[in-house]
Amino acid sequence: MHSHTHDSEAVARAASRFFALRGAVRTKLAQGQRLGSSAWLRIETLKFITDYHHPTMGDVAEYFSITAPSATSLVTGLVRDGLVVRTRDPRDRRIARLSLSRAGKAKLEKILTRGTAIFDELFAQLSVAELAQFTETLERILCAARE
Repeated sequence: MHSHTHDSEAVARAASRFFALRGAVRTKLAQGQRLGSSAWLRIETLKFITDYHHPTMGDVAEYFSITAPSATSLVTGLVRDGLVVRTRDPRDRRIARLSLSRAGKAKLEKILTRGTAIFDELFAQLSVAELAQFTETLERILCAARE
């Protein structure tokens, strides 16, 4: 793994561009609507539950770096809205496993389809090689962030 010390202005510019891109993508996904941070957290939670196959409330808290009561509140709202289902773990009845309901799957699919179209439009600016390099760079940064 490479390790470099960069000029602070270059780091600040890269961070600024990262957050500007994140904001632009969120604006496009929201289709002009004003969505609060909790709406994005709910969407990210649906994606997490799908990706991590029947996670527990503790898994949600750990993944999002939030307290257990905050995770419970977040998931309870998704359950109340019919997007998530809690199921008791057959090996340990004290543990609730999470999965998406039909409505939750449909909502996430709609969002992911829209997101894919937006990224397809944005990535059309890049050559195949540039997209591959961009992806590799993001993966390296993500790995470093998780260490």
